[in-house]
Amino acid sequence: MVFSSAFFLTIFLPIVLAGCWLLGWLEQRWCTRRGRPFTWMGVNLLLLLSSLFFYFWGEGLGVGWLIASVLFNALCGKQLAARESPAWRKGWLAACLVVNLAFLGWFKYAGFAVHSINLLPGLALPVPEVVLPLGISFYTFQAMSYVFDVYRRDVQPSRSVWDFACYVTMFPQLVAGPIVRYADVAARLQQREIRFDQVASGWKRFLCGLGKKVLLANTLGQMADAVWGVVEQGHGVPTGMAWVGLLCYTLQIYYDFSGYSDMAIGMGRMLGFEFLENFRHPYSALSIRDFWRKWHISLSTWFRDYVYIPLGGNRISHVRTGLNCLLVFGLCGLWHGASAMFVLWGLWHGFFLMAERVLAPRDRKRRPAERASLLNYLGLPFAHLYALAVVLVGWVFFRSENMGDASRFFQSLLGCGVVTREARVLWLDFSPKVALAMMGGALLAYPVVPWARRLVRTRCASCLWLPELAEWLLLTLIGLASLVMIAGGAYNPFIYFRF
Repeated sequence: MVFSSAFFLTIFLPIVLAGCWLLGWLEQRWCTRRGRPFTWMGVNLLLLLSSLFFYFWGEGLGVGWLIASVLFNALCGKQLAARESPAWRKGWLAACLVVNLAFLGWFKYAGFAVHSINLLPGLALPVPEVVLPLGISFYTFQAMSYVFDVYRRDVQPSRSVWDFACYVTMFPQLVAGPIVRYADVAARLQQREIRFDQVASGWKRFLCGLGKKVLLANTLGQMADAVWGVVEQGHGVPTGMAWVGLLCYTLQIYYDFSGYSDMAIGMGRMLGFEFLENFRHPYSALSIRDFWRKWHISLSTWFRDYVYIPLGGNRISHVRTGLNCLLVFGLCGLWHGASAMFVLWGLWHGFFLMAERVLAPRDRKRRPAERASLLNYLGLPFAHLYALAVVLVGWVFFRSENMGDASRFFQSLLGCGVVTREARVLWLDFSPKVALAMMGGALLAYPVVPWARRLVRTRCASCLWLPELAEWLLLTLIGLASLVMIAGGAYNPFIYFRF
């Protein structure tokens, strides 16, 4: 079940929201009359059951693996909090990590590992056919962050396995993030409030994400898939079309995932939770380090806090720091999927992060974006172009199935590809709708909307209801247009479901 499906929008989401709100109101009145503390137990249980149904709808009996992961990590958290012996706690932590990584490794990397071993001469091991459960990377990393934080005594373990299960399985962020830390929602699992203004803000955020996904990502994705489809057949494409395909994919993956994150944040807000931001206009970055401060923030901070800093962080030599950057981003690439191309994409970003650290000025009075970029050497426009160029090249690796496809695509970008007649027909797919989505997507990738909102509110300070009404009307039109496209059975994948 995806957020942009008709069943989710018209049946599942309204029923769950109405059920949680009504049950919360009834439970609060019951507790008040009897002088008992209101802990949201009934609402959390309803949310847990709804989330398991949501996952079962798309994964079937694979929900059993999700439940097993929840119970195992809840047990680990209890054991880590109950003992004081450092050796005993380290042993439990190691066992927990081994089991979680083995669980993730079997489903996601077993086939890739055996296929890689078979490249050695004389080996032909049978490649296991394992069905990848939806969202396994997200909920496994989320559960592991809980175990790490309990081990470090950063958070207290959940007092109720039901609350912990609700935290891990919460359907807004279950299958495609953002990766939510237990510390960020622990208090609200027990005590939260749902106000009208909070629900309204969440609904606006949800409509914004829905528009990003349906109107922009889906439209751009069709063009990107058409271009890459020709390349995957072993042909080159015209240079102009190669650039169109690359720009479409660059915008598609951003609006697909940031749209999903916006919808998750909006639904969380309507249920009384506040998830942290996952994207902050990453394509406006001035460096690769700045890009990763703004792109998939929950994943980059996870690797920073649980891998990079334990390896030494910035406290060690430049050589080891650089190697750690490569290692962390190689793992980040591998997290996205069992493919050498994902690893190459991660190493590509890790190399430029390492280079920026070596070339960055040591002046601590500079802004972080300046310290972490070539800004003082190149100037603002060229630093931005440098960051965009690195990101664009990286997306070629990320999107390509193998190095042959990536090589053909790079040749096409440079005008060296072998173009067939079928490839030239791609221009027929470049409709005005695609062109409009490209222009709108490129503009909105920069912080234009926040700037415009501040300007309008400043100019209309005496009648703030007018820009608020205009915003609601615009978002309503976006929502209706999205529903029309969904009802028409338009192209509607979610890229990050595969991760």
